[in-house]
Amino acid sequence: MAKMTPLPTNKYLLLLSIVIGHSLLGGYYAGTRPEGAGWRFFSWHPFLMMVGMVGLMGTATLTKKRMGYTNTKLHGMIAWAGLMSSYAGFYVIYQNKNTMGKDHYTTLHSKAGLAVLLGSTMLGMAGGVFLHPDFGIDKQNGLIRTGHKFASRGMLGLAWLATLSGLQTLIGEDDVKGLFFFAAPLVLAAPFTLL
Repeated sequence: MAKMTPLPTNKYLLLLSIVIGHSLLGGYYAGTRPEGAGWRFFSWHPFLMMVGMVGLMGTATLTKKRMGYTNTKLHGMIAWAGLMSSYAGFYVIYQNKNTMGKDHYTTLHSKAGLAVLLGSTMLGMAGGVFLHPDFGIDKQNGLIRTGHKFASRGMLGLAWLATLSGLQTLIGEDDVKGLFFFAAPLVLAAPFTLL
């Protein structure tokens, strides 16, 4: 097996600009769809979920790939910040559906989002308990480390797919150009973030 090397600084900064920029701009774009809807209470849902699962979780993953003690600790802190942002986005959509008298968890998008939130919470707790570089009770266990890494990447991939399905709901299936430009930054960052 090839020896792992830290993600180079120039590539790290480029990828950070992609995931952070896309989370802010894409979150705002999704929050103001359909065309002409403007910013409203619901808009916080896609914005906070994008900031959490694309911007912060993407940053956490890329930071871990920089390797080392400090980057490992930053990875955990940034990932938890992403999870908190995502839970705030969850709160918004939950309250919005209650206000509108709609049922919860009726679409694949909502079920994927809930699975990502719960799965990411469990992975974050397992990372903190078992893998924390200062007090993790089994931080050298290769099986736990590998399981955490690949399960987390799976959750992040599912979250990114959920952002696309959510946007598709807002703009419709006919706006292929809008979906393409929304997906392009994720496709560019995916090989470095999810693999």
